[in-house]
Amino acid sequence: MSESVRTFIAIQVPEEIGEALWQVQDCLQHLPPMRDLRWTDPFDAHITVKFLGETPVSQLPAIVEALDDVAKQWEPFPIHLENLGVFPNVHRPNVLWLGVEEGGKPLQHLYNAVEVALKKLGIKPERAEFHPHLTLARVPNEWSQSQRRALGELVGPTSLPEVPAFTTDAIALIRSQLGSDGPRYMRLGNSIFGEEPPLQEDDWEDEE
Repeated sequence: MSESVRTFIAIQVPEEIGEALWQVQDCLQHLPPMRDLRWTDPFDAHITVKFLGETPVSQLPAIVEALDDVAKQWEPFPIHLENLGVFPNVHRPNVLWLGVEEGGKPLQHLYNAVEVALKKLGIKPERAEFHPHLTLARVPNEWSQSQRRALGELVGPTSLPEVPAFTTDAIALIRSQLGSDGPRYMRLGNSIFGEEPPLQEDDWEDEE
C-alpha cells in the first residue's frame, strides 16, 4: 500500500442536501458568467474543517483516535447553507461557495478543538483564518480577468433554490484521490458526536 495518502477532515453532507445543492448548481449554470465553471459533485459535498494533504499511512490511526476524542465531547448541531461567496476575493475569484449561515459558531469551536488535538500529533495549525463553506465550483485557470470580475459581481444574496438546514452528528477523515475526471473520496474514519467508536484498521488500509 502507499506510504502516504492525501487526506482532509470534514463534515459530510446528507444525500438529501446533495439533491438541493444539485438544484442550486443547475440554477446557477443558466447564468452566463457561470456556465463554464468546473462544478463539484453535489453528492460528494462536504464542509472542510482541515486539509491535511499528504499524510503518512502510519499516522492515520492516531488521527482517527484524536478525532474520536474530540467528537465524544460534542453534541449534534444544525447547519444551514446560504448565500454565495468566492475565494480569494470578488475581483479575482478562484472558488465559488455557499456560506454557513447557521452553525458557523459551533463549527469554529470544532475547528479549534481539532487543531489542538492534531497539534499534539505534530500536525501544524493552519495559518489562514477558518472560514466554513461548501465549495460549489472552481474557476478554470484559463479564465480572463473580465470573466472573473463578472462572476464576482454575482456574489452575495441571490435568489436560489433553498438548501434545507441539516443536523451534523459526526466528523470524518477522508482520503482524496485526484483523477482526470475530478477527485474521488473515501471515508477513512467517522467520529460520531457523543460516542467513541472502536478503531477499524480496514477502514484506512487499501485492498491487497
